[in-house]
Amino acid sequence: MDNSARPTAVTASFWLWIASVALSAISILTSLANGSYAVVDVGGNAQVADAVGPAAAIIGLAGGAALRILFAVYMLRGRNWARIVLLILAIIAVLAGLPAFAAGNIVDILIVVVALAAAVLMYLPTSNPYFRRRSAAA
Repeated sequence: MDNSARPTAVTASFWLWIASVALSAISILTSLANGSYAVVDVGGNAQVADAVGPAAAIIGLAGGAALRILFAVYMLRGRNWARIVLLILAIIAVLAGLPAFAAGNIVDILIVVVALAAAVLMYLPTSNPYFRRRSAAA
């Protein structure tokens, strides 16, 4: 299928998913630079958090980024299953990002807004036929 058949909203959603990956990298790298990764997640032990936190954050960032990019590429190609997975990831991002609004963390707020916008664009009425056409052809 050529790019001219792809709705602009689907292409915009793809680029917003890529932007969410970049914003996540900025968020993780900022928290690593500040040393503000969650001590609570490792039983409240600051020494364990200092030892394990940076490696876990980088591994989590790499894995999460790779998966979001992979699903976004398949979504861009018109795969409905990828669109569903990305919707689930957007819901998780919104729920996990709600505390960012109270804390005023601008980067994390942007991640929530970008993921929400990307999800909405994937499900606009102009986008739906693109995924139906791809499902019928497969």
